[in-house]
Order: sequence, then structure tokens, then C-alpha cells
Amino acid sequence: MRFLRGSTVGVVAIMTVALATVAGAPAVAQEPADPGPSGNIGIRLLEAPVSLQDDPRALAYIIDNLPPGTTITRRIEVSNSSSLEEQVSIYPAAANIDNNDGFQIGDGRAVNELTTWMSVTPTDVTLAPNSVAEAVVTIAVPSDAPEGEQYAVVWAETAGPSNGTGIQNVSRAGIRTYLSVGAGNGPAADLEIGDVVASRNESGTPQVVANITNTGGRALDPSGTVELSGGPGGISTAPVKGSSGSIAPGQSGSVTFTLDPALPAGPWQAAVTITSGLVSKTSAVELTFPDQGSVTAAGTSSDSGVPVWIWGLAALVAVAIAVAVVVVMRRRKIS
Repeated sequence: MRFLRGSTVGVVAIMTVALATVAGAPAVAQEPADPGPSGNIGIRLLEAPVSLQDDPRALAYIIDNLPPGTTITRRIEVSNSSSLEEQVSIYPAAANIDNNDGFQIGDGRAVNELTTWMSVTPTDVTLAPNSVAEAVVTIAVPSDAPEGEQYAVVWAETAGPSNGTGIQNVSRAGIRTYLSVGAGNGPAADLEIGDVVASRNESGTPQVVANITNTGGRALDPSGTVELSGGPGGISTAPVKGSSGSIAPGQSGSVTFTLDPALPAGPWQAAVTITSGLVSKTSAVELTFPDQGSVTAAGTSSDSGVPVWIWGLAALVAVAIAVAVVVVMRRRKIS
């Protein structure tokens, strides 16, 4: 498998947490009184399949579809941006996608089926101040693996000494893993934009909420823009960005766009574009912001409805019928 190497990507998640010595009691840590790890550890993906080089998600996350019995590797880089030497552990841990809360990580070194197929070499590294080290993530899918998509996180973690109160400062950064098991290229990603809702939050600020359904076979990480035009006096707005948590296949979610509080109520013509990886859909609606609460936009039209190939087939059929009619008419004239 060919790889795109040296891709610069951002750290997926960096957090400093306090872990009580009793398991299952995570809490946000305050800045430690003495120098110690506090968000100094970074991690990034160094390569992605060439076939996915145009997919921004594949440059940040480990994403692939593998047939049962296949093994792949991914190079990653772990960094220490502090002025102290750090002992770093690198390991996979379970994750899942919740219908309401998006991509969710398990506690500590939680295990699921995918993590039992994953290994990291080396598992521990010593990083000098302001230095980096490479590691390799291996995913070996067993020959009897079930089809479907599974989720995990590859963590780089460093822990400081206990401060004597039963609290230990832990800093870790992670790379999400989305692995689909199945023959060929696997199920395609797709989405559908449903109702678009105009609303106001508790402070009265106007918002647009686009409801999204994952109609494909791969997880989505949707983001997008809404652009308003044709408002009172012919005014329009610049595109406003919004994003959402991950949406698993068959599940639904929403993307919320928060607009300028001074925006007139409308009516407006709104163009909502939702993108996840290489999938992008646009919905055009007319909306008016209510004085309070929410109201579904009218006249929703979206290119995420009937697939393009169906429209193409319908056009070919129409042309064929038209040609047949012309031929019949000519034959009648000749006879």
C-alpha cells in the first residue's frame, strides 16, 4: 500500500486531567504548583494512504477499510514541547460514537474489539526537552473479523508524580481511529440534510440548526457553513461556520450555526453546506428567525436527496423516448 508521507496535521485532542488513585474518577486538574506535565505532549499522523490524500480527515485520523486478514501500519510522531524530560507511554484505547454526544473515548486504557487488533512500537519513549520521536501503529485484522466500522484512539500519555493528595496530573494527546472491515473499498460515506431550523438561543441570538442523517456506511465528522442572502433591504451575510460531533452510520445529528445578534429576523434565503471528508451537500431554504423558540425553514431543497446517477439515468430514458417518438413519426410520414 502506497502512503502519502510527511503530512502535517494538528493534534486531535490534548487534555490535562487529574486521575484519582481510585479508578473511574477523572477530573480536570488545576495548574500544578511545581513544574510538571500540563499539555506538553503532542501527537500527529505522519502518513496516510495516497488514495485518501484529498480527504482532510485521513490526514488527521487513522482511517481505512480493510478486508479480514489484512495488516497495516501507520507512522506517528510524539512530541515534548516542555523544558523537562518526559516519559511517554503510547497505547490504543477504546472509543465509540454516541448518537447524542458524538465521538466518545473510554476511560483509561479501555478495551474494545478494535484495540485487541492494535499495537504500538515502541510502547514507551523518553523524550528530551523540545524533542520528538517516531512510533509505528500496527492494525492486524483477524481473518474472522466481523464486518462494520469500529473506533479507537491512539494515546501518547505522560503522568507526573502524585502530589500527596491522591491526585496525579496526566497529560495526553490522541489520534482518532476509524476502521471499517469489509471487502473492496468498503461502504461509501454519504449524508442527507434534513430539516433546517431557524431559532434563537436563551440570550436571543439567532441560530440556524441543520439536521444531518448519516446515510452511508462510514462515520461522519460534519462541519459546514450557512450563508444568508436576500434579507431585508437586500442585505446578505458572509459564510458562518459550524461543526458537530461524529455521527455513526444510520444515526442522526445536527450542525448549529450561531449568527450575529444584530441580524434582522428576515425573511432570508439560506444556503447550508455540510461537509465531511470528501462528501459535501448543500440545502437551500427560506427562513425567518422567530422572536423566541424555533421554527422549521420553508421550501427546503437539497442536492442530498435523489442521487445524481438516478437523474442521469432518467435523462437518458427521456432522450431515448424522444428519439423513439421521432423515428415513429418519420416512418408514418414515409408510409
